[in-house]
This record gives sequence, structure tokens and C-alpha cells, in this order.
Amino acid sequence: MTDIMIKIAGVRFRENWKVYDFDATDLKVAVGDRIIVDSERGQGLATVVRLKKQAAPPAPEPVAQEHGLQIEEAVVDDSAASASSPGSKQAPKTLRKVLRKAGADDLARDEKNKEYEAEAFKTAQDMIAERELPMKLIRVEYSFDASRATFFFFSESRVDFRELVKDLAHKLRSRIEMRQIGVRDVARMIGGFGPCGRELCCAAFLKNFEPVSIRMAKKQEMVLNPAKISGVCGRLLCCLSYEYGMYDEIKKDVAGMRESAVREKKDEEERRIAEERKEAEERRLEEEKRRIEERKQQEQRRDKQKENAQKGGRTEKKKEQQEKKGQQQAGQPRERQQPQQPKQEKAQPPEQKAQQPQQEGEKPGKKKKRKFWRRKKKGQQGENKPQGPGGSGE
Repeated sequence: MTDIMIKIAGVRFRENWKVYDFDATDLKVAVGDRIIVDSERGQGLATVVRLKKQAAPPAPEPVAQEHGLQIEEAVVDDSAASASSPGSKQAPKTLRKVLRKAGADDLARDEKNKEYEAEAFKTAQDMIAERELPMKLIRVEYSFDASRATFFFFSESRVDFRELVKDLAHKLRSRIEMRQIGVRDVARMIGGFGPCGRELCCAAFLKNFEPVSIRMAKKQEMVLNPAKISGVCGRLLCCLSYEYGMYDEIKKDVAGMRESAVREKKDEEERRIAEERKEAEERRLEEEKRRIEERKQQEQRRDKQKENAQKGGRTEKKKEQQEKKGQQQAGQPRERQQPQQPKQEKAQPPEQKAQQPQQEGEKPGKKKKRKFWRRKKKGQQGENKPQGPGGSGE
């Protein structure tokens, strides 16, 4: 079964109003045509701004009945399948029909309604001034059949306009509807030019007002001056939200790059500190090793000095012993007769006593000592021999 295609016309009731979709399958319309549509408030005059074709929604199946009893068929809950399937959307709502193209009478009625709107605007302003109500009237709109008049006003607080509505209904002979709007809607209805020099976005092409926050301006690194980031309405510029998504993605990438750079820098710093600590530890170990070696060398030197001192003492002792031995070997007769010498010195003549220190002060060799001892021995022998009658020793 082939899908039935329908033609949808996007229409706009006012120049800067939203675009609403209507079913224009039975009519031949083009962009820019003035048409009469069946709206929720009755008939209305609108302008076609776009056209598109779309598959018609399936008609609801009739409920089966048998013998006057309603048979309920089992319904399968395939919401999960529809949610998982790509491009799945909710069933389109039933669209209202485009009644006809606007004729000369319709256009004339529209012009007459505009005259009514101007009169009603002036009348309402006078009444508001008389009652001194804290409200600012922005626009008056009449329905196509002039059965209803809608008054748009702005106020920072709630306003009791019940008496005003009664007076307006009595004077204008139509239904009255009062609507309080915000500053953004005021700028959209009045229109104007922004700080960029172009027509206001809300009055030109914006369909809905997107929420705008100061974070968007901060994220885009703008000067946080209220005069520069505020529009005609006194609120933040709507254009701050145009590039916010791109800036947000860029900031995330930059934040990731910054985090990676900070992480790399931190790792490099930790690596450098670890290397410095390692070098300091190596230097400390080398210094300790050098000190230990110096201590060992000093101990070895002390040991060698002690050994040398001990060896020197031994050599001196050996030398003394050798000298003593040499003296003993060289002066055995002297050592034998040395204890008897004091007794013999008494018997020696004074001349020999005077010569003895002189001979002892000298350092004669072995031969001289031997001669000395021989002479001494001979002298002692001569003294000990008995003298003869002639006075001679022999």
C-alpha cells in the first residue's frame, strides 16, 4: 500500500509571528499567497511562507464488533522498539485545513480591521492614562471577523484591569482579551535595530526565544559590560546563543589540551625532581665511599707508622745489641778488669791520671785502644813486679 502524500503550507499571521502548519492538499498555493485558514480562534488571514510534502498519518482502524459486543484486540507495546529505531518520531497531529485563497473582499476586511485596531489602541491608551494603571500598551489585534480584540501590554507587576476590560467591551462592542507580555516580546512587536546595525533577530527570523545566560558571554570571553552584551530589550543578546555550542566544544578541547599540557608539565617536573634526587643520592654515596676510602687509607697509614715505629725500635734495639756485642767483642779485657780499675787508679801516678781524660776524650780506633790497653797492662805489670836493689823493675 503506497503512502498518501499531503501538502503542508507554513503560514504566518503577522510579519514577525511564528510559522504554523496547515493542510493545503486540496488547493494550489504558492509562497507569498494570502489565504484564509481555519484557526483555533476562527477564520484568519495569513501569508504562505513555505511549502512541503509529507506522508499522511495512517487512519485509525475501525473497532471490530460482533453481536453488539465490542471485541478488544491485543495491543503490543512497541514503544521501546520505536525509541530504539533511528529517526522514529511521534505520530503527527491532525492539521487544520486551508479554507481558500484570500480574495478582494477578504483583503478589504483586513484593511478595515487595521483601522479598528488603530482606534482601539488610542481608546485604550486614554483609558489607561485616566486610571493611571502601571502598564504600557504595545499592540491591538482584531480577529478576521472582528469579533475579538486582543490587547498586548507590558508591566513589571501584576495589574488589576477588570474595570478597564468592562469599559473597553462596552465601547468597542466586541470581546476583549488582555495579554501581558515580556520585554523580549515587546522588542519583537515593535521592531528596531540592534547594536550590530542590523534588524533585530527576534523581529526578523527568530521563532522562539532561547534561554541566554551570562555563562555564554563568559565562555566566549566577551567584555562583561551590560551596555555591550545587552540588546534593545535590556536583556542579554540572543546572538550569544548562536555560537555558544561551538565555543563550548572548543573550550572542552582546549580544556583537554590544557589538562594534558599541565599533566605533561607535572610529569616532567616530577621526572626532573626524581633525577635530581637520584643525582644527589649518587653524589652522597660517592662522598661516603670517598670518606670510607680516606679513613681506610688513614688507618693503613697509621698501621704502617706503627709497624715502622715498631720496626725502628727493633732495629734500634738490634743496633744497640750489635753495638753492645761489638763493644763486648772489642773490649773483653777492659770489661774483665773494669771493676778492679778504681782500685788501680789509686795506685796510678798523677801523671797517668792527667793523661787518662785526654785519652778518653779522643776517639781512637781499635788499634789505638789495643795499644793503650797493652801499655796500661805493661804499666800495671811493672808496678806489680818487685823492684830490685838498684831500684829498677827488672
